[in-house]
Amino acid sequence: MLTQFSWGRLEEDPDMYEAWTDRFKDLPLHFMTFHGQQNIKTVVDTMHHAVCMRGVSHVVVDNLQFMMGQGQRSADRLTAQDNIIGAFRRFATDSGCHVTLVVHPRKEDDDRELQIASISGSSKASQEADNVLILQDRKLVTGRGKRYLQVAKNRFDGAVGTFPLEFCKTSLTFSTPAKARGKARLKKVKDNNNLVSPKDQEDGQEEALGQL
Repeated sequence: MLTQFSWGRLEEDPDMYEAWTDRFKDLPLHFMTFHGQQNIKTVVDTMHHAVCMRGVSHVVVDNLQFMMGQGQRSADRLTAQDNIIGAFRRFATDSGCHVTLVVHPRKEDDDRELQIASISGSSKASQEADNVLILQDRKLVTGRGKRYLQVAKNRFDGAVGTFPLEFCKTSLTFSTPAKARGKARLKKVKDNNNLVSPKDQEDGQEEALGQL
């Protein structure tokens, strides 16, 4: 996470390590100390405490299958999964806290896109979710694959779509391709042409082309 936060390899610049860790500690970020299978009531109680005492407004649970463990029969696992998702849904509604739940999909053929139905036990998970985001990784036989983020469900207004992604090995982060960011920035400059001076337009173009 420090690599992602600093957008660089701190092991290659150890003199900057302390400065970046100091900045990282200032982030409003807290970690639960749970690992492996956990009782859902204990987890939700901890999340309620974080909301009330720490002012937390967004909880990320990574991931559903890991939290459930592996020692249950198939039918029992589906029931347990539905109970966990229902508990998170009630928590989000009651506390006003956003919950992002990571769910690993089942295996699909390399030439097929993931769908909402690819989510294990997808009925309860997709119904309760306000938004479903799928990280697509299309492997191509002839060359590099394509990665993009797909908005598969949007309860707010129904708008769905995809966002192309590039992976940066240096920072271990995904972002939109530089070309796409440049086009978006240039379009914004063009749309606001009457409000931006030519010098500012040029600076904005350089910024868009130089971001990565």
